[in-house]
Amino acid sequence: MSAPLRYLSESDVAALLPPIAEQIDVVSEALAQVADRRAHQPPKRAIETSESGRFVHLMPAAINGRSGRIVGTKWISGGGGLPIAGVLIVEDQATGVRSLVSASALTAARTAAVSGAALRAVHGGGFAPNRIALVGGGVQAHSHRAMLAALYPQAGVSFFTRRTASELPLRVGDRVAERLDDALRGAEVLITAAAFGTAPRPLTLNELAPGATFIVIDYDSTLRGEHVSLLRAHGSVRLMTDSADQFNATRAAGKLDGWPEIHEEIGAAHASEPGVITIVNHLGIAACDLALADLLLTRAEEQGVGTLLPR
Repeated sequence: MSAPLRYLSESDVAALLPPIAEQIDVVSEALAQVADRRAHQPPKRAIETSESGRFVHLMPAAINGRSGRIVGTKWISGGGGLPIAGVLIVEDQATGVRSLVSASALTAARTAAVSGAALRAVHGGGFAPNRIALVGGGVQAHSHRAMLAALYPQAGVSFFTRRTASELPLRVGDRVAERLDDALRGAEVLITAAAFGTAPRPLTLNELAPGATFIVIDYDSTLRGEHVSLLRAHGSVRLMTDSADQFNATRAAGKLDGWPEIHEEIGAAHASEPGVITIVNHLGIAACDLALADLLLTRAEEQGVGTLLPR
C-alpha cells in the first residue's frame, strides 16, 4: 500500500519555518541551481481569467533537494479583492507525489528570502544601510520587514502605503510617510511591494541615496519601464532577476512594458561596484518554493507535523 500524503496547512508552514537567515541560505542555493542550470526552471504559466485584477499562475520546477531530485508545481492565485492563496505539490524520486503544502505563508517567506538573498549577493556582508523605503503595506511588507530586521537591524524603514500605522509591522525607528518622495528621501534601498494593478504614481528617484538598490517584487506596479530608462540615461545601472528565462518570457508576453531584457541572475551575482544603481526585479520562481518546502517537509516528518491523507 502506498504511503499517505502529508499535507502542511498554513499554520504548519508558519510553525516549521526556520530563522530568516536560514531561509535566505536555502533559497540562495536554489537560485544558484537556477543560474547554473542544475535546476529545471521553466517560466510560470499565467492562466487567463475574465475577472479584473485577478491572477492565476501555474509554477513548475525541479531541483536537487536534500536527499535527491525533487519536482513540483505551485498553483497560486490572488488579486481582485481576494488574498493570495494556493498549494504546492511536491514529488520525489523515492515516493512519487510526497506532499501538499499550503502556499500563502510559503510564498510570503520565499519572496522575502529571495529579496534577502539578492541584497546579500549585491552588497556582501559589509552593507549597513540606515534608511530603507518600502512601498506597500500588505503581506509582503510584513515578511520583508522581518527580513530587513534580520539583515539590517540598525536600519529604519519608511513606509508609503494607504494602510494605517496600526496595520503595519512598524519597529523602533520606522515611520509612515505621507508622501512618496518623503519616503524615498535618502533611502539606500527601495523595496516596491504595491498591489498588482495599482495606479501609476510619480516617482522622484533623485530623492534616493546615490547608488541605491531597488528590490522590485510587484512587476512594474511601482517602478515602470520609463523609470528604468531614465535611470540608465543618467548613470550606470545593473539589472538582475531570479530567472532570466522567466523574466524575458513575461516581458515578451506583453507585461513589464518598457522594461529591457534582463540576463543577469541573482544566483550568479557578484557584489556591485560603489555608486552603481542595482535593480533586482524578481517575479517569483518555484525552485525557491520547492527548496523551502523540502526543508519544511523534512522537519515535519521528523516532528510528526501535518495531516496524513490517504491516497
